[in-house]
Amino acid sequence: MARLRFRVEKLIRDHLPQIMRDQGLSVFERQLSDADFDAALRAKLAEEAAEVAASKDREDLAWELADLSEVIQALANLHGLTREDIETRRIAKRAERGGFDQRIYNAAVEADEGLPAADYYLARPHQYPRQP
Repeated sequence: MARLRFRVEKLIRDHLPQIMRDQGLSVFERQLSDADFDAALRAKLAEEAAEVAASKDREDLAWELADLSEVIQALANLHGLTREDIETRRIAKRAERGGFDQRIYNAAVEADEGLPAADYYLARPHQYPRQP
């Protein structure tokens, strides 16, 4: 019988190597340096956010949000941030800019050339493409 090998190349939860070994898999893992861990967490953050976006029902959403929260907490811990640090900033930003309670969706903005606000959008063409 041929042995199959698959590239994974991503951060996984601590107990998964043993769970996979118990299933008969060989696992080739390593512990990451702080810099590599930071990069892997940021990639995992995007992966988990995409899974939240793709969730199909309330239960699936709850599990995916839990995964996202775990990654956020690990990234915060790596950088010495507490939940309170993050919550303080969330509350401050909400007080200054509001939350999402009113469900406001911005389809486009227009600005006169030369305004600092226009420069902000011009500096980010992939995020804010110009419209005719």
